Amino acid sequence: MALYPPATPFEHPADLVIDLFGTFLGKRSERMIVRWRDPDGADPVGPPLTNPGTVDLKDISSADSPTSAGDSPQVAVIEFGENSTGDVLLPDRDLDAERLVNDEIAELNSKNESADELAIRLLDVWSQQTPLEVPLPNPTTRLREQLDRVADESRVAPSGNWRERAVPMSRLRSVTVAGRGVTVSSDLIAALVERGISLSFLSGRGQPVAQLSAPGLGGTVQTRRSQLAAYDSALGVEIAVEFIRGKLRNQQHQLQYSGKYLKTADPPRFDRLVKKVKSISALRQQLSQFQGDRLDQVRDRLMGYEGTGARLYWEGVAILLEGRLSFPGRSTRGALDPVNSALNYGYGILYGQVSAAVVNAGLELYAGFLHVDRPGKPALVLDLVEEFRAPIVDRSILAITNQGITLETDAHGLTAATRKLVAHRVLERLATPVPYEGKRWPLRTIIQNQARHLAVAVRGERRYRAFASRW
Repeated sequence: MALYPPATPFEHPADLVIDLFGTFLGKRSERMIVRWRDPDGADPVGPPLTNPGTVDLKDISSADSPTSAGDSPQVAVIEFGENSTGDVLLPDRDLDAERLVNDEIAELNSKNESADELAIRLLDVWSQQTPLEVPLPNPTTRLREQLDRVADESRVAPSGNWRERAVPMSRLRSVTVAGRGVTVSSDLIAALVERGISLSFLSGRGQPVAQLSAPGLGGTVQTRRSQLAAYDSALGVEIAVEFIRGKLRNQQHQLQYSGKYLKTADPPRFDRLVKKVKSISALRQQLSQFQGDRLDQVRDRLMGYEGTGARLYWEGVAILLEGRLSFPGRSTRGALDPVNSALNYGYGILYGQVSAAVVNAGLELYAGFLHVDRPGKPALVLDLVEEFRAPIVDRSILAITNQGITLETDAHGLTAATRKLVAHRVLERLATPVPYEGKRWPLRTIIQNQARHLAVAVRGERRYRAFASRW
């Protein structure tokens, strides 16, 4: 029997992120070999906090509370059942805190309030206690979890504590090396680029360092000619308008998603948030009637819509963060406050994903529609990023803050621990399947598909429609 059986068709190609120091990536036949050192040979992260007959608060509160799917696996456990007292098991908390929470449960049960209302009230109680400690999977665990989805079952331990898995290249869409100390063989590099599998390198701060692709990917001359020609036509205006409308729609949905728990928890604050949402919706409606012959003639008007929408959105975010964090408004370069620093770091990771998708679609990175041309500025990447900021990065950062987790900063910005937390949440969100074109696809895959749709649109073969997240 062969050590590595033939590859089978794979419906959802994987986007692997390798950030484990000392990992070796090589090639064997039609497979990528991933080899890493595992000192103890065991998973250092223990099983999740579960008990028979219990319900994880994350599950019952995800619909109307600030937490979201994919967040902390150990929020709390509430006993339910005929003989249950409704006690909450709070890991690593003192008795006074547990008594306070259990008294709150008893009061709510006496009022016959729903599980969602219970979750909302409990989150308010916990916000007055010590911030939740969220266990992060270490790099070894993250690597194993990724490989378990796509690697062959066969395992080899070449020597000592080394572990090895083989991933059929037919199951790969992209490979991202994040951080230092990862070795990649020249044979694997050649094999990946020949198959159109993106190979990207990110710095420890999540900034793109390099992206390798086959020279043939830049040979789609017709697509690039059409892209450049569209700039001076009504098609370019149509595409730029759609970028803004998609951004506004997803910002609106993000505010609705993150703020729906306020409807019962803080009605006055909820009413203020609703006004922002309605104003953004009105902007979208106005843009649906927008027309123009050339971008140069209408860009100022378009940027007026974009600027107004951004102001309304970040004012809405400030409402969400009230009482939790001081948010001075959106700031990009040089921001040192926790929220803006985390957003900027998350956007850096997103830029790398979108940049690779644009290259793989055969488009010109530097020829955008909405963003103006500047030397060294990948305008088209910045265009396409707009529709993904809110559903990927903003949602990840707001989920962290809503859980009461501190975003730590120092004189240079985010601390190393906070950078790891933000990177973990953003990468986790990128791997999350969401509804798209009648199926559920990981957001990483959706980014690539949107870039391909854009390539078809600039050739005049279809209309471009921005990705619409659900809330």
